[in-house]
Amino acid sequence: MKQAVKIAVLGCGTVGAQVVRLLQERAADYQARCGASLEIIGICVHNLAAPRPDLISRDLLTDQAEPLIDQADLVIELIGGIEPARTYITRALEAGKSVVTGNKALLAQHGPELFDLSREREADLYYEAAVAGAIPVVYGLRESLAGDRVQVVQGIVNGTTNYMLDQMEKKGWSFEQALTTAQELGYAEADPTADIDGLDAAAKCALLAQLAFHTRVSLDQVAVKGIRSITADDIADAKESGRTIKLLAIAQLAQDEQGREC
Repeated sequence: MKQAVKIAVLGCGTVGAQVVRLLQERAADYQARCGASLEIIGICVHNLAAPRPDLISRDLLTDQAEPLIDQADLVIELIGGIEPARTYITRALEAGKSVVTGNKALLAQHGPELFDLSREREADLYYEAAVAGAIPVVYGLRESLAGDRVQVVQGIVNGTTNYMLDQMEKKGWSFEQALTTAQELGYAEADPTADIDGLDAAAKCALLAQLAFHTRVSLDQVAVKGIRSITADDIADAKESGRTIKLLAIAQLAQDEQGREC
């Protein structure tokens, strides 16, 4: 049996708390699968005084990320956004530590440099949770389809807006009612901008395009349109014509004037 793998968790919001819960509740299963125990050595949070679920031990909380990263074997980044997540992941990779992240915004903007650093320092960087976490989309594009020529990737990649549009269609809810309910259920954040304005889907689209087309795609190269302007009348009109309104992420290879793929 190997020694314990020391884990630093960065961020303890809705997702972070559930990751901690799973690591604790399924510790025996994970140990049997990987041949080593998984030990959470600390959880970095911005506000130490903020209320936390009972499952989160206050003894694990810290607001000092750097010392925690330096002590860990594996860093799980669930802060979101660009900074300080980028700085923390860079620090971990430079030290040769494995990183797991669900930060699609960061990877869409700075993915190539982090992937390069990961290869340079021979440190693992896993990000399957960044896009369709319950479905092996990232692994499929990166590994299974690595030798294929993918021309188009499209799909529904934002669960919040998909729930809202589904309820607007099935129950006749207004946009405001669908959003309020999504927030009450924990599907949407208090600030839903990233979801309803399409920014979350756009970041995922950029990441999928990078994987599918083996090229660098930044977030500012993605045309973005959200669902903020969708009304109950729009839903009804679409339904009457046998159609459904969905927020799609679509990445497609194009050709320039010389016929070269771009």
